[in-house]
Amino acid sequence: MTPFASVGAPRSTRELLVVTAERLFAERGIDGVSVRQITLEAGVANNSAVTYHFESKAGLVRAIFEHRVPYLAERRRLLWAQSPQGVRAGVEAYFLPVAELAEVPDSHYMTFLEQLALHVATERSSSLLPEDLRAPYVAYEARIAGLLGDLPEPLVHRRVLGASALCVQVCAARERARHAGDELLPVALHVNELMDLLVGVLTAPVSDQTRAVLDGLAS
Repeated sequence: MTPFASVGAPRSTRELLVVTAERLFAERGIDGVSVRQITLEAGVANNSAVTYHFESKAGLVRAIFEHRVPYLAERRRLLWAQSPQGVRAGVEAYFLPVAELAEVPDSHYMTFLEQLALHVATERSSSLLPEDLRAPYVAYEARIAGLLGDLPEPLVHRRVLGASALCVQVCAARERARHAGDELLPVALHVNELMDLLVGVLTAPVSDQTRAVLDGLAS
């Protein structure tokens, strides 16, 4: 399965605007790019094309998710269906599609996610994050939590959040390096080491010091 059969094929105006916006947002930040700049960079003659297709910049951000997420969701579904039980299998089922997407020639999605997270943190708002995209993540967190044994409940969310952030950061760094033409580790080594790191984040032993703090909070 390849992430996008349309890579290299003629694109519709809508898709051209989406992939151009993804690249520019990744390179310059969400607030560093105007709708007008996206239209010009995409080579679209109609200055109102973004408004016509997406209504606003927020609508264009959502369209980027809609362009990329179906592959991730379907790939994860297939991997979950064939995965044996275990933390490693769960990590691969959820994060391997992310690493695969970062290898797609036209993808700037990981760097876009970094920029979006920075924008949300700066603006203290989650208005650009589609609410319906959170449900699969919540389901994943619950599934992984069931594999983490006796990990104290307050730490489960932090561990999963940390693993997700690490995955995006590592894949975004590789994505940027690939677009810059830098030498990269072989894909197999990159992916397997990344999975090792993510498993390590999720299963790291809880120190006596951390348990003491948790006990204090519970008392």
